[in-house]
Amino acid sequence: MRLTLIYPSVGRKQGRPYVRAWQMEPLSMALLAHLTPPDVEVRFYDDRLEAIPFDEPTDLVAISVETFTALRAYRIARQFRARGVPVVMGGYHVTLLPEEAAAEADAIVVGDAEPVWNRMLDDARQRRLEPRYDGRGRRPLVGLRPRREIFAGKNYQNITLVEFARGCNFKCDFCSITAFHQAGQNHRPPAEVAAEMAATGSRRFFVVDDNIVSQPQKARELCRELIPLGVNWVGQASIHIAQDDELLDLMVRSGCRGVLIGMESLDPANLREMGKEWNLAAGSYADSLRRFRDHGLAVYGTFVFGYDNDDRDWIRRSVEFACEQKLFLAAFNHLIPFPGTPLYRRLQREGRLLTPKWWLNPHSRVGDVTFRPKRMEPAELQEACLDARRQFYRWGSIFRRMCDRRANLRNPTMAAVYFGLNLQAHFDIDLRQGLEIGEGGTG
Repeated sequence: MRLTLIYPSVGRKQGRPYVRAWQMEPLSMALLAHLTPPDVEVRFYDDRLEAIPFDEPTDLVAISVETFTALRAYRIARQFRARGVPVVMGGYHVTLLPEEAAAEADAIVVGDAEPVWNRMLDDARQRRLEPRYDGRGRRPLVGLRPRREIFAGKNYQNITLVEFARGCNFKCDFCSITAFHQAGQNHRPPAEVAAEMAATGSRRFFVVDDNIVSQPQKARELCRELIPLGVNWVGQASIHIAQDDELLDLMVRSGCRGVLIGMESLDPANLREMGKEWNLAAGSYADSLRRFRDHGLAVYGTFVFGYDNDDRDWIRRSVEFACEQKLFLAAFNHLIPFPGTPLYRRLQREGRLLTPKWWLNPHSRVGDVTFRPKRMEPAELQEACLDARRQFYRWGSIFRRMCDRRANLRNPTMAAVYFGLNLQAHFDIDLRQGLEIGEGGTG
């Protein structure tokens, strides 16, 4: 049996390269390859990097679908199905909108693939695919070892992705991850994660968990396993750990060099509305950021705009704050109503969605505001977010923020990484904005 795994792109800007920052290893594909029996021939194509050979003989195509890649994924599926090749789809978007995905596939997987993948493959061999395979439910994540050899020859960013946990215990109203996992979180055994990292031979890792510290004791266990490896890693964390000096110390000793922190808003009313009250309980942002710097941890801060209290002044103040605090990197994005989230349901109930199924709109572009904010026009919010990125990543800001000897300029390696990533962000701003959702090089 021949299995083709496909990771779709968001879309394309005609005549322009794909956004480099988005070209990381798709770990989900390597996990599916790991779950596949050895007698199945596995091929993998990354739509972000290469053309998809639609006419290459195969017995089954499996596509991982996210909301931003849904339109492109469906277009790819139509090409294969028109050739008589069955298609199975899975991923967050499929789980949140199973009926939509089922119309574009011969079978769908909702929830995690691990419990149902081999049964689905057996059914495909027998040409009796069921319409739906249900892998939902909490279970230990044990024995996972991604088959990274499928990445050979592909020009990904020079950082190795690894998974410790799935899900997050917090309940942000805009988060599709929370909607998928129902505010639960499953962990892998820390020793297995450490063994996997050691086996890769890499020294630079991105722990892809949506919140590596939402269960601090689990994070401590992982850090203790990583200390002997002498590796460097970054991950996503919530700001409440700024008050936990013991955990911060363990993270640094285990090789953590930076954290992505969802700061989201400087306005307490917005934080309460989005369900991030714990950001308020953690103390002032300035104090929390000082604590991270005191431990030598660089911070990538993310902000989201479009909540009911937001106007241009809040956006301007957020950029000024990010520059004053010398954040390593920062994101200034408008609110995106992902299907299946409380935010989506609220905006839909209030009649504020401009394009309810924006992810299927062939005229959609990255950067489009798809709802009506209360204090700004959609176009005004879109332009304000774009201007915020340009202000933060202008040359003067890059060089001023670099002058933080506790984190950004801690050593020559950190300085080089800082400059390289900020340089990339500077040039990616206009490359991302207006990217055509669903467009591809072929298909």
